[in-house]
Amino acid sequence: MEILQFENAPAPRKAPKKSNLKSLAGLATVAAVAVLGSTLAANISLGTGSTLEFGQGVQVTAACDESITLTPKVNFVNGASPVFMLSTIGFSNLDSRALGSAASNGGTGCATRTLTLNAYGDTSATPLQIATVSSSAVSVATVGITTSAITTSAGFVVAGLAGINTATSSFDLGITQPSATSGAVYKLTLQSN
Repeated sequence: MEILQFENAPAPRKAPKKSNLKSLAGLATVAAVAVLGSTLAANISLGTGSTLEFGQGVQVTAACDESITLTPKVNFVNGASPVFMLSTIGFSNLDSRALGSAASNGGTGCATRTLTLNAYGDTSATPLQIATVSSSAVSVATVGITTSAITTSAGFVVAGLAGINTATSSFDLGITQPSATSGAVYKLTLQSN
């Protein structure tokens, strides 16, 4: 009979370590939700009133009209350095009280207001130059709306229309000498006074 010897016995097998992969995946998911949640909250809380995010920008509605919509439009400029330039901003869904029927609708909507339009880049709080007028940079467009006419600041025209198109409650604001590329414009702001 042989005597058991424990001195040279092989070491007992250790249970394999559990992978921390599941824990790491759970932690990454929680971090992603936190970052995504704060990003979405930042987009939702931009401005006051209704906010709509589209394409390369954010649209904030004017105080005199909660349903007005801005649509940036571009033109392709061919040449040595071809580029898309912000050339027109479409205004649509204007309050019908701006179209000459103020008495029947109980107010004036935007009809007695001046709208101020600015374009901004992704990170800067300084408005972009959107037009050039007599070799001067222009970063703000003003649009005066009455029940019978639309007036604009220098460098801008009511494009293609003599005034508000009453069938669609819309008009286009053309930029006579555009200065902003479409890639530079991240958001448009519209204020009324």
